[in-house]
Amino acid sequence: MKILGISGGMHSCGLAYLKDGKPMFAFEEERFNRIKTYRDFWKDYFRYPWESGQNVSYDKDFDWEKLDYITSHYSAKVTEEIWDRIGLGPFPKEKFIKTNHHRAHCSLAYYCSGFEDDTLVVSIDAMGEKYSARYFIGSNGNLEDIGKIDINHKSLGHYYAMLTEFLGFKRLKDEGKVVGTASHGRYFDAAYECFDKCITIDGINTDRDYGDIVLGGIYKDFYSIWFEKFGSKYTSHLKEIIAYNGQLVFEEKVLQIFNNLHKLHPHIKKVALAGGIFANVKLNKRINELDWVDEVFIAPPMGDEGIPLGSALSVHKLKNPDFKPFRLNDIFLGTSYEDDEFEVDENKFNVRPYSKEQLAYDLKEGKIVGWFQGRYEHGPRALCNRSIIADPSVPGTYKKVNDRLQRNDRMPFAPVVMDTFVDNIFDVKKSKYTAEFMTMLYDTKLEWHNKIPAVVHPVDKTARIQIVTSKSNPKFYELISQFWLLTQIPVLLNTSFNVHGEPIVCHPKEAFVHLDNEIVDILVINNKVYTKK
Repeated sequence: MKILGISGGMHSCGLAYLKDGKPMFAFEEERFNRIKTYRDFWKDYFRYPWESGQNVSYDKDFDWEKLDYITSHYSAKVTEEIWDRIGLGPFPKEKFIKTNHHRAHCSLAYYCSGFEDDTLVVSIDAMGEKYSARYFIGSNGNLEDIGKIDINHKSLGHYYAMLTEFLGFKRLKDEGKVVGTASHGRYFDAAYECFDKCITIDGINTDRDYGDIVLGGIYKDFYSIWFEKFGSKYTSHLKEIIAYNGQLVFEEKVLQIFNNLHKLHPHIKKVALAGGIFANVKLNKRINELDWVDEVFIAPPMGDEGIPLGSALSVHKLKNPDFKPFRLNDIFLGTSYEDDEFEVDENKFNVRPYSKEQLAYDLKEGKIVGWFQGRYEHGPRALCNRSIIADPSVPGTYKKVNDRLQRNDRMPFAPVVMDTFVDNIFDVKKSKYTAEFMTMLYDTKLEWHNKIPAVVHPVDKTARIQIVTSKSNPKFYELISQFWLLTQIPVLLNTSFNVHGEPIVCHPKEAFVHLDNEIVDILVINNKVYTKK
């Protein structure tokens, strides 16, 4: 059975292809047109993967006309418009099945969780169709609807978008900067009170009265209380304090809902999550630490970029009642490029064969490496196929990489760690599977705080880890193993292969721009190593 999922509207448009219940590819428009969180389709960009023949390596039998079903969380009319915009000819209405926005999120989270036990499945974001949140119980491969938050109630996703704008960042784009800023703040009762009054939790719902939630009202209340108590003092730390307390209130409101859901269904110990708010790694850590939770799984493409794949999984379940949750080996579902599919300017770049021994030595010597291998990662996290990597043990590495990437969001870079050493370095008592996809914060053990400073948060000593295994990424596992043999550190710094404000690189030509601009010192593509002359 061949199913194509499509999403294109508010932001993060893309499509995904499912064959017999197995994800075959998933593409985000932003990777091709280079506009982050892009909201629409353009024929000239999005047709590239097929016109270049890239699909052959993903499914030799793929054919637009041989799809069994086409699905979207949009109506048939809107999906037909998208289909036409991509340039695919007449839309086959008889193959179309509409899915629900939040059910698509939850289908992705549940069916990729691998959970056999009853599972609490939750989707929360700004809004999708008529809701801002939906709750399900996943049991024996089925999803039972157990509750929702209607859009006429306060949205937790809108609250966080409001907080993002309040701090001078861009909503639906810079929410991660709020998390980074919050970690440097402190509790302040006036700030807490201002945000706390925005949303009241009623069971598993939010209150109906929006009250003074608009930005102007929040500004007015916050600053009147602040200056009444402190005058102009502490203004240099105001942004951090606002972020800290806004984040804290957000976490507490979400945890209230989860604890109330647990009271209604006390036998459930596993949780599967999707939706935009679960890109918030500090929140995810708090959920994982709830005493009644045994394991958490967060969909790697947790935002709307995951809707097409979730929609396809929902339809597959509809047509195959015996379908059960499975575990992902990886999320490498994007395009790949062979050496003969891109050009190298021999006047600008030197080339040598790849050697894990030499590259491990280069990393030890402080080189910043662009790592470009195989198919790109589906979702917002670079998982060592489109990554910038470096030695995490050198204190100056953090500033060096940040400066080159033009980033100042105060978030430490992520550590990628060998699976055999993770328990020695980080406190990962549960939810190791989701840690393979870099969706959770964990505490770093004391003896490692100063050994890997570039990937440990300087304040709370947490790390947004990625566990790598020999099965999930054999080539990278060999490299990090070699680095460990050389340094006795089984960890590398990993950050996404892009400068600030751009999507993660897709085509080798974008990677070469980073090398030419000296953002990276070394570029590895497939089995060749490039340096600037």
